[in-house]
Amino acid sequence: MAGSVALAAILIFTVIVVRHRKPEDKILRPAGMRPDAMAHEHNFHWTELKGAQNEWVLKAVNGNYSVDKTGIKLDHANLEMVAKDGKQLTLTAPHAEIKLDGEHVRQAEMSGGVIVHYGDFVLTTDSALFTPDSDQLTAPGPVTIVGEGLTVKGIGLTGHPKTEVFQLLKQVSTEIVPAKKTPHAKVS
Repeated sequence: MAGSVALAAILIFTVIVVRHRKPEDKILRPAGMRPDAMAHEHNFHWTELKGAQNEWVLKAVNGNYSVDKTGIKLDHANLEMVAKDGKQLTLTAPHAEIKLDGEHVRQAEMSGGVIVHYGDFVLTTDSALFTPDSDQLTAPGPVTIVGEGLTVKGIGLTGHPKTEVFQLLKQVSTEIVPAKKTPHAKVS
């Protein structure tokens, strides 16, 4: 008898909980899927080809496709490509929002602390916006560029990655640290 009462109590409690859930809570969502997403991909991977060559490779821990199929929100994004001069370029950002026209990337907005490794240089900034069609990269906030013996800081950056032309917009400061001279060994 006590078992029947306990079973009935569990059943009634379950019905009450299920009926009072919001519709969006009733669908099981994979870990990392956002409530406004149509689809989710864990270990997101997108390779853009130009002919038979990889133009760039974009990876992320999670990718959430928007319901209207015009965007992808990425967590822990990592973009890798080789520049025209043969140097490796790697960009990482905790958050990225990609806006699409079909399968074409129209714009990429990165935030949460953007780090760009390019050859011997490392660029850091809070956020950046890249528009591939116009080859335009902008970063509105503080920007630091560190290279071998050189640190450049400024507020705001604009540039064109394909032509490798960039400009810091204001409050630019440069620190040059000369390389240490190595003593010459005397030969006797």
